[in-house]
Amino acid sequence: MTARPTTDGPSDYLSYYLEPLRPLLVDADTTDIYINRPGEIWRERLGGEIACLPMPMLDSEYLQRLVRQVAVHSHQGLSRAHPLLSASLPDGARIQIVMPPATQRHLAIAIRRHRAAALPLASYVLEPARRRDAIAAPTGELAAYLAEAVRQRRNIIISGGTSSGKTTLLNSLLAEIPPSERLITIEDAAELQPSHANRVQLIAARGGQGEANVTPNDLLEAALRMRPDRILLGELRGAEAYTFLRAINTGHPGSITTIHADSAEGALRQLAIMILQGAHNLDYANAYGLVTSMIDIVVQIDRVENRRCISEVLRLGDRTAP
Repeated sequence: MTARPTTDGPSDYLSYYLEPLRPLLVDADTTDIYINRPGEIWRERLGGEIACLPMPMLDSEYLQRLVRQVAVHSHQGLSRAHPLLSASLPDGARIQIVMPPATQRHLAIAIRRHRAAALPLASYVLEPARRRDAIAAPTGELAAYLAEAVRQRRNIIISGGTSSGKTTLLNSLLAEIPPSERLITIEDAAELQPSHANRVQLIAARGGQGEANVTPNDLLEAALRMRPDRILLGELRGAEAYTFLRAINTGHPGSITTIHADSAEGALRQLAIMILQGAHNLDYANAYGLVTSMIDIVVQIDRVENRRCISEVLRLGDRTAP
């Protein structure tokens, strides 16, 4: 344990209280850290192996101080009246905190480790058993196809389950965007890593939490007035889906986002349902038609035998981007 900080910086105090978790936060094999009760942590590794590790020093008082420092660092409030907090740690890891009375007894913490660098597209493989209207299976051809789709300004959705690697793949695709383009990214935790000089990275408040109550939809509306070449949205979750498709249709082709779904077709259906939350004048059939007319490619990513792989590439047409 490092010495208690002598400065008043909130990051110094947060780093002090994170010190017991440091070995896991820097371990390349660790994907997630869970704290369900004082005195123990659960660690999930690549491949899904989960183990409980005793950690007696993480008593109730210590955990209370830890979450208080997270709240200070992220400029958020945390109390019985506001028991939820979602934030990023200094190293980019995502943290979700839930406190009583929203939990039955103890506070709960979940941390998703931050991946430091995007994987090259060539590291992804395509599972032939689930290929549908996809390019040929060899890894090199898959990488070339996706890279060319990005350069040709195709509108792409990355679909997958929790911890499947959607954001990692999005970062890999980001690297294929020409460096001369102006990008605007929108997310609720700083995970996207564009290297482009002409970029603006916007952060939304998740679930009404945060110092400024700004939604992804608010930021999408703002982004449309900032003249981006492309908009990269970390994840579609609700009513912002309609605004995202409007953005694609008003001079921002080549935009990319992610969505939670277990298949490429499921992603299209899920997106149509989200559109209905923001476009009350549409029925489901029209919303689905809007989706299929605006999205060019859906890439489904899954975990197979302890590795991330692309299980499906669904092409919705070969429209020429304007």
